[in-house]
Amino acid sequence: MRIEKIRLDEVKKTYGDIKALEDISLSLYQGELLCVAGLSGSGKSVLADIISGRTSKGRGRMYVDGRPAVFTSISQAQTAGIFCVRYRTSVINDISVEENLCLLQKQGCMSFPARQGIIRMRETLKTLEVDCRLQAPVASLSLMERHTIEICRAFCAGMKVLILDGIARDYTQKETEYMKRLVIRLKEKGISILWIDTRPEIMLDAADRLAVLRKGRLAAVLYREEFDRQMIDRIIIGENRKVGREIIRSQADPGGRGMLLSVREVRATELRDVSFHVCPGEVVGFIHPDDTYCREIVRLLSGELKVESGSAWLAGRQVELAGGRKNMVRYGFGYIEDYKKSLFPKLDVAENLTIAGLEYFAPGVGVREKLEQAVACDYLALLDIREEDLKRPIETLSHRCQLNVALYKWIIAKARLIVIDNLFSGTDILMRNSVREFLEFAKGRGIGVVYCSPNESELSSVCDRLYELAEGKVSCK
Repeated sequence: MRIEKIRLDEVKKTYGDIKALEDISLSLYQGELLCVAGLSGSGKSVLADIISGRTSKGRGRMYVDGRPAVFTSISQAQTAGIFCVRYRTSVINDISVEENLCLLQKQGCMSFPARQGIIRMRETLKTLEVDCRLQAPVASLSLMERHTIEICRAFCAGMKVLILDGIARDYTQKETEYMKRLVIRLKEKGISILWIDTRPEIMLDAADRLAVLRKGRLAAVLYREEFDRQMIDRIIIGENRKVGREIIRSQADPGGRGMLLSVREVRATELRDVSFHVCPGEVVGFIHPDDTYCREIVRLLSGELKVESGSAWLAGRQVELAGGRKNMVRYGFGYIEDYKKSLFPKLDVAENLTIAGLEYFAPGVGVREKLEQAVACDYLALLDIREEDLKRPIETLSHRCQLNVALYKWIIAKARLIVIDNLFSGTDILMRNSVREFLEFAKGRGIGVVYCSPNESELSSVCDRLYELAEGKVSCK
């Protein structure tokens, strides 16, 4: 017989006129891994906030261990054994791993950490098969290692229910697999786990059930034997919506087309005699044999590294790899990473689209506004935006529309080569499809792309060629 740890009964949550959650009825059982998926803005994090005491529910009822529960703070939820680990960690950088692990334990003496607390903490690490450097400063740890510390700390403090809210969006593939193994060990100890993510595919092989939220409502609850990727995608986006236009991936043929970007024997911080090239209409990615994020390449092409020797050429023009991104944009580089940080939320769509190419719209305020409007109208179909929305503040549009603006503004700015840095992070299926559509559009225009990500499977799905970066040198894969 399954033991119900948490039950939500017709829970609702509104923020003004916005219905964040509507009539959610859902149970989580002891020793179960329940995954929750949905598009951005579907209510996943609101669900986590209510269960973990971060925010109060509106209407409806919540039961913990069969008893009615109303949490008005995170500490109340933790007293009931419910802990939430979010993407942004709550560990303290200035103290050691050992001290962080003992923070939530009751101290029976004046010294910190107490001897009994240290013993309990080490037993926890052994039980969960977690190996970590106890005296290391937390600031030296990776994001996944910090999340692991939070989970072990919660286990030491009597955790019964663990909520993971979007923690894996910047993990490498190896880190994702490590976290899944840790979650499975927690299940075996009777811990109930709610794992929330926009990408159901990373969780399905470990999940017992999958709940799909859509526009604040519970669209479906599927059991393991019902998992089917195509069906899950249709449920997530809605039966009446298409995932996107059919994408026919073009195959770049470097032969005979010359080079768009050529980096020749560059020696800089953490890079030794690096050489690589990108052809027009080609997407090139970088991986590391140890599954480490190759962000040194992004920093090099952003003009952020001190270059000791070597050269770089873009479209036949020598590039000075210095002066930061503002200088590199003048050469014809464009940059896309966290799409929200590249937008001006209070400006309208047309202004955001054209701001990267401001020099092309400089004749005068009145003339510039007309040019902005005309150029923006040319891209309406690609942006999936209505003409009447062009003058709306971009912060009022959907996440997908904002992403599209962040992407296509570099086409309007006439960028020759675009550097993409971990763009899939935190995106849902519709947004990832928009990225793929953009890449095909850019390739069709002869624009080159350097694509960096901690996820090798993501790189393999979008890149024409991969370079391997090891010990500061690159080789073609």
